[in-house]
Amino acid sequence: MNETYIKDYISLFSHLSLNNIEQFDNCIDKDIMFSDPFNYIQGSENFKKIFYHMFKNVKDPSFIVLNYSKSENKVFLKWKMVFYAFKSKQFIQGVSEITLNSDGKINCHIDYWDSMNGLFIKLPFIGVLYRLSLKIFKVKI
Repeated sequence: MNETYIKDYISLFSHLSLNNIEQFDNCIDKDIMFSDPFNYIQGSENFKKIFYHMFKNVKDPSFIVLNYSKSENKVFLKWKMVFYAFKSKQFIQGVSEITLNSDGKINCHIDYWDSMNGLFIKLPFIGVLYRLSLKIFKVKI
């Protein structure tokens, strides 16, 4: 496996800013597929739009790569996203499944994270309803 692109990709996520989003072009396939709980896109330009949108709508987002493992053409990243919303610091943890093409460039990035507990529970109206519904299913010990 050519590890140059994945190392650059992980480094870019760890230092992501509005000023370096275009650097994704150096390590992703032009036909990259990206999926998360809110998006399913294809193509490098659409991929970068995800991050431009994030910086426009979220205050001070950053990613901390906690760990990763790799196999022949896949890499799994465990990460934490930190940002400010709802008048306080917020955290979302997730895992990314990244597939590499034969050149070692990233051609698929799928994010797995819990949007209900990571985001919706923090919304004023929806969060209250969600927390109430959790009481129905929570085991009392």
